[in-house]
Amino acid sequence: MKEDSLEFWLDYIQSLGLKEINVGLERIKTIYKEIVKPDLNAKVVVVGGTNGKGTTVEILSRLLIDNNKTVGTFTSPHLFHYNERIKINGESVSDELIVESFKLINEARGSQNLTYFDFSTLAALIIFNKYNVDYMVLEIGLGGRLDPVNIVDSDIAILTNVELDHQEWLGEDRELIGKEKADIFKFRKTIILGQHNIPSSVIQKAKEMQTEIFQIGKEFVYQVDDKNKKWSFYFESCNGFSYQDITLNSFSVSSISCAITAYLLLEKDQNIDIDEVFNGLNLKGRCELIDKRYLLDVSHNESSAKYLASFIDRNFDRNLPITAVLGVMSDKDIYSILEPLVHRINKWYVTSPRIKRAMDAEKLSEAVISRSSKEVIITESVAKACFEANEDFDNNGLVLIFGSFYTVAEAFPALESLRSVA
Repeated sequence: MKEDSLEFWLDYIQSLGLKEINVGLERIKTIYKEIVKPDLNAKVVVVGGTNGKGTTVEILSRLLIDNNKTVGTFTSPHLFHYNERIKINGESVSDELIVESFKLINEARGSQNLTYFDFSTLAALIIFNKYNVDYMVLEIGLGGRLDPVNIVDSDIAILTNVELDHQEWLGEDRELIGKEKADIFKFRKTIILGQHNIPSSVIQKAKEMQTEIFQIGKEFVYQVDDKNKKWSFYFESCNGFSYQDITLNSFSVSSISCAITAYLLLEKDQNIDIDEVFNGLNLKGRCELIDKRYLLDVSHNESSAKYLASFIDRNFDRNLPITAVLGVMSDKDIYSILEPLVHRINKWYVTSPRIKRAMDAEKLSEAVISRSSKEVIITESVAKACFEANEDFDNNGLVLIFGSFYTVAEAFPALESLRSVA
């Protein structure tokens, strides 16, 4: 493997072995100040929360791009290629740019340990600054207080929601998790909150920042018309801006609302062609329907599973037979993921994605059996599960593939193979 290859460097930064959480940010701040020169000229939006971050980042970025701005976006995880994490105007940057940045970071760090996410965040900031982007839209990977993205003094902080996930790192209840996530708020810098019943710890932190707070259901609102599959948006603080008859799709309405709010605060431009924005989105694995028979979703916690269940209820007949392909990570509360969906599934294929963190398929099957009376089949890979589910496929049914980014990522090539022989 060549030392100038991205593959070599990704293996290298993953091998450093430093724990990814609770290691503090001091190790990265000094390096950041040394190598990200000059200081960031771009306006910066950071997006935290339990779910909906990727959707918010993608839609806000597309709104800005469509308004002729140069936008750098940083997200995680990726589905297919690492480069997906670092994009300029929606296009993944090259291997060469990332490797060049990794080398600079590695030289600057000396004996200082850095994590995989430290390297990734610093590389994104170096690249965005090099190309003098107008905006940086940066996704918080986990929590907030200790996430490497939090070294940046953002202009707007968006918190999409606070739900139970990663409790072993962030806290056992929503108040504690909210406190961790709210630490992305900066003094006298705008805050957008995308949840109606957001924890009081978040509100308290927001008020401490002595800044403008825009909360969904208060400063900006949306209304959903399930019967006609439409929704509307209203933002009183922006000259009473409203947008009517938006078509309901697979994307979270609250996430879209947060993105529109941020855009209006940044650009003051009310000429939004939301349909054009949706047409330009490249957000894979979010309630994505392929060939009207495969539904793929990266849902991996209780809140996202509930959203997936509501999407299915809204878009598919209640008597539609559904076969599930399920693979999750070992640190997830599988029962909370199963609960919203178990009553809709007629047959299960349980499996393990090819990653050490994946839950063993045998253990996963035991959990499913404890909650479902339907047939449960253990398969050795996501691909095989997809193939077998396809063989069982009823033309009037649906194959649902969910449980993790990794499960969905491994399903895509399997589905491409199936489509090529169809």
